[in-house]
Amino acid sequence: SGVILMHYSSRKNYEPEVMFVWSMIVSFLLLMLIVKNPFALIWDNFPKDLVHTGAIPAGAANFVWLDKAKGIWAQYPVEGRGLNPLLQNYWMVIHPQILFTGFSTMAVPFTFAVAGLLRRDYQTWVRVAKPWTVFGAAVLGTGIILGGYWAYETLGWGGYWGWDPVENSSLIPWLVAVASIHTMMAQRRSGTFVRTNFALSILCFVMVLYSTFLTRSGVLGDTSVHSFVDAGMWAYWMLLGVIFVFGFLGFGLLLRRMKEMPKVPVEHSIFSREFALYLGAFTICFAAIFITIGTSSPIITGIIKGRAAAVDTSFYVKTILPLGIVVALLAGIGQLLWWRNSSAKTLLAGLLYPLVSSVAFGVVLWFVGMHDLPFLIFSFASAFALFVNLFVGYRIFRGNPKYAGGAIAHIGLALLFLGFVASSRYDDKQTVSLEEGKTVDVLGGYKLTYLGNRPLDGERYGLTVQVDRGDQTYTVTPVIRYSSLDNSMMRNPDILNMYTRDLYVSPLSVETAQRGKDQTLSFKKGETREVEGMQVKFVDFDFSAMEKGKMVTGATFTIGVVLEVRNGATTEMLKPLMKNSGGTISYIPAKPAGSSVGFTIVKLQPNREEPAQSSVEIAVSGETSARKKDQAETLIVEASVKPFINLVWMGTVTLIVGFVLTIVRRVEEAREK
Repeated sequence: SGVILMHYSSRKNYEPEVMFVWSMIVSFLLLMLIVKNPFALIWDNFPKDLVHTGAIPAGAANFVWLDKAKGIWAQYPVEGRGLNPLLQNYWMVIHPQILFTGFSTMAVPFTFAVAGLLRRDYQTWVRVAKPWTVFGAAVLGTGIILGGYWAYETLGWGGYWGWDPVENSSLIPWLVAVASIHTMMAQRRSGTFVRTNFALSILCFVMVLYSTFLTRSGVLGDTSVHSFVDAGMWAYWMLLGVIFVFGFLGFGLLLRRMKEMPKVPVEHSIFSREFALYLGAFTICFAAIFITIGTSSPIITGIIKGRAAAVDTSFYVKTILPLGIVVALLAGIGQLLWWRNSSAKTLLAGLLYPLVSSVAFGVVLWFVGMHDLPFLIFSFASAFALFVNLFVGYRIFRGNPKYAGGAIAHIGLALLFLGFVASSRYDDKQTVSLEEGKTVDVLGGYKLTYLGNRPLDGERYGLTVQVDRGDQTYTVTPVIRYSSLDNSMMRNPDILNMYTRDLYVSPLSVETAQRGKDQTLSFKKGETREVEGMQVKFVDFDFSAMEKGKMVTGATFTIGVVLEVRNGATTEMLKPLMKNSGGTISYIPAKPAGSSVGFTIVKLQPNREEPAQSSVEIAVSGETSARKKDQAETLIVEASVKPFINLVWMGTVTLIVGFVLTIVRRVEEAREK
């Protein structure tokens, strides 16, 4: 990428300044390779497992003497252990590389911004930097959605975005880049927003560095489901140092040049595209600020309270939803405005058909059951953006397709918004036990019949479920995998994709005919349930500071559920466990003394904001009264319906197409003398 940038910047007469800053960034990466050497010998990284003392056993192979005089030797594996089975997915294999390409591309607008400040060139740099900003935003956005699709397809929790801090850390730079694209467009047209574009281009790269710090320093270890090995204190302080160095370089130089920057008189009115672009960028940046605050809450609470805590996902919904409404409205109104000034008559004429269509769309949503007012308004605003950009995009495409990139990208954004509301807010789910050969009605119209399991390979078993809806019959095959990597069990869902919805079937457990059927019970914190004459109470989760420390370092850790079991005059505390080994989950049951009944964790549902509302699902197995001697194999699944989730994937593809068309256009403009 440095060679490409050098060739590009030399043609634009920016090579000395741009490559100076770029070399500083590359020097930082090289320094990181020195501190965290990726070519370190494997026995230095895993001495407990690979380094031995004494005589080498007969027949041992693949060994090397480290100190023959002291009898110290190491036996190294011929092949690695391979990817964690959860990561053995096409989308996850390409997701990190695409994200890294997007992150690294964000450094290029930063170099041009610093170069412009060094040369006191406050206008020309935007023309040559914008293609890189658009390309970086397109690639980073692609990487983000691929990660979301992997989560949806593989993890089994039925979602594609969980507001996890590590997920958010890639979203924040993308939002800043999108805001920067819009203000760059305004500067190229009218010369305005000079300081804003410098600030956003610098901030975008600084947020990339901050995201790297969040994901690689270990500060999110207690609050993120993503497991990253602690890089150590050297890397921790180096990441902080590089944020300071490049932040000081960019913003320090901007403050120094601020007074001498030309003040471009504002010639546009509030009814102009420039003003709409400014409001849109301002709103997007506000969303990035709220997400940054939520993502950084473990650091903030750790400093203030001495204990890291993450915000609940409701924080993001409450703060981002109003901003999303504003962005959707501006994505429509901005397309109807002219540069510098628009007449009220022209604006109203353009608003008529999209506004009427959006109101009709909102009325239909109300009558079909959407009575949640904030989401109804959000859907109305998204529909408005969709109808406006369809109308405007069609006219532009007929004239010159190369100029339709913005309208197409906004169409994709509107589809995404509508898909988010439908699939996340109005999904429906049900946990159900499927005894082999027996049909069960679920989710108001689906009939599920478990047909048995079949081996797919040495570790994976396909669980065949027949789905009947009306006169249509389908088959889904969720998978349970017994991993030889660490003797654990993993569950992969299967998805029945239809035009207007997905039926999402995620396996929870399989009970064989010999073991009988597990009874699955849901407990709220402090709740007591009767099981086989015993009073079972969910007391609390058991996640000690030591286990949290293991999670931070990437080591194997366990989370327990404390159950108080009263059997007559006897009271016993049990602790079934969930074990996480490098992201691979396994479950360890617990049994009361003298009883064949076992308790196994099915699902943990902690509530950080209101701990008293935490809950857990427990499977009760063994010789219970619920067992029948002639009972067939039983599959326990969580089935859910995701309405109109295809809008999410359609919106993603449309958004990327819009970005690609914009990149082509901006590259051609950058070639102009």
